[in-house]
Amino acid sequence: MSITAQQLSSFLVLAIVMSVTPGPNNLMVLFSSVRFGARKTLGHISGASAGSALMLLLVGLGLHEIFTLFPYIQVVMKYSGAAYILYLSWKILGSTGEVKSADTSHPMSFIGAAFFQLINPKSWIMASVAISTCLPSVFLFEDIALYTVLFAAVSFPCVGIWAWFGAMIKHYLTDARLVRRFNQSCAGILALSALSMTLF
Repeated sequence: MSITAQQLSSFLVLAIVMSVTPGPNNLMVLFSSVRFGARKTLGHISGASAGSALMLLLVGLGLHEIFTLFPYIQVVMKYSGAAYILYLSWKILGSTGEVKSADTSHPMSFIGAAFFQLINPKSWIMASVAISTCLPSVFLFEDIALYTVLFAAVSFPCVGIWAWFGAMIKHYLTDARLVRRFNQSCAGILALSALSMTLF
């Protein structure tokens, strides 16, 4: 391996911070846990962790170079992602007596959550920052492979905290008025997240 102990520790800190802090994916995990329970949200959590890790691998293998050659691809993905997240926030805002997730009939699947990372701005930021700051200018495939495995391992429990939090607050959302306020607050946060994507 060509990475240093300092680069490795910096990556682990980055992985923890980016995985545990609020963002579109963690909010959707929160909704899923409130709506369906933490256990049924495990597929969503696993898919999100695997999808973000795969994105890190692809960026490390040169995906960013494709965006440099064809910048319109990233622009299309950015606005498509923002539009989809706004749609999710509208669905949540429109609910009345129950908390809704992206699909109110069943939790987001492993595959769905993995593909959701393609429009999750936090995943792109994490991958770009990790490759540019936590790796040497010339690195080996085993370096980025190690980071991919480590990120998946770190991300799962960090995202899982949001599922645990959702399961905890679910017990307090017994009144329809409280549920509506909860929905409105979270829908607003999602909408702000989507709008912020269009500014960069």
